[in-house]
Amino acid sequence: MTKGTIVRAAVIGLLSFTLSAAPAVAQPGGYYLYTYEYFSDASKTQQVGFQVDHCYQPASISGQVTPYYTRVRSGYYSYSEGCVEY
Repeated sequence: MTKGTIVRAAVIGLLSFTLSAAPAVAQPGGYYLYTYEYFSDASKTQQVGFQVDHCYQPASISGQVTPYYTRVRSGYYSYSEGCVEY
């Protein structure tokens, strides 16, 4: 391999990593707030916990957090305009 081939391969690898990591970065203008309902099992018939995200304070959590949940968007925090909870 020539030096140019190695450099091109390194640049392509770096670009691939950078582009694949992009979705993990926060949204450019802010972030969404969510409300979660946690359930005892996959049938989602018995609610065992609840969580509400807030703009200016930590999330409110009551009950048990489980891997079985529903999530509903409940607001948006804009870095330029502030908080909008709906």
